[in-house]
Amino acid sequence: MQDGEKIVSVESLEKVYGTGPTAVRALKGVSLGFGAGEFAAIMGPSGSGKSTLLHILGALEEPTSGRVIVGKTDLSGLSDRKLTLLRRARMGFVFQFFNLIPTLTAEENVMLPVLISGEKAAAYREHLDDLLALVGLEERRGHRPDELSGGEQQRVAIARALVRNPDLVLADEPTGNLDSKTGSSVLDLLRESAARYGQTIVMVTHDPRAAAVAERVIFLADGRVVDEATRPGADEIFERIKTLESAG
Repeated sequence: MQDGEKIVSVESLEKVYGTGPTAVRALKGVSLGFGAGEFAAIMGPSGSGKSTLLHILGALEEPTSGRVIVGKTDLSGLSDRKLTLLRRARMGFVFQFFNLIPTLTAEENVMLPVLISGEKAAAYREHLDDLLALVGLEERRGHRPDELSGGEQQRVAIARALVRNPDLVLADEPTGNLDSKTGSSVLDLLRESAARYGQTIVMVTHDPRAAAVAERVIFLADGRVVDEATRPGADEIFERIKTLESAG
């Protein structure tokens, strides 16, 4: 990876839902890039376009106009199959709701992306052990989701997102269903993953304390990037969000 090269970037991104007088412009000319090993948070008032931007970064939604570039691949015009293969190969996803399969063990849930891709599980055995150690679940690997706490389930979801060594991890409110102590440990895991594996992590959150863990915080309002800060504290983030909400 050359210095300054972006893992993912968007250029002049527009997203419109609906047509005619009821159309909603969720994103308005957004241009951003994220480098290797970067941990960034996206914040903004409700309806600012945070989750829409994250979904487009992850090729889960198509922009109305503008470009999305992952590595050196322009996603414009790629078939659904190629987009699916790109997501599997280069991206991991962590959501507010853990989306674990209840009949599978923690270990089996973590390995699911490997099995879906058709790769041999044996090739990931050492990495799996490292991941379960990273998330503190070595002793819980044989437990099913209903035998795990909410924090443990989210840690399984994080390990699942990391198992195929993706370049990019996208997290949508990953601490939204967790108490503050458990949420803090989950954020520490994401930060450690970025440092250990060189992964780019982009997280949407409404929580200033969560965003303060990131190196860079990007503020959206009304579908536009209106500000960003490097390593701001939770109090500064809270004040910026309050200002944006009052302006809206």
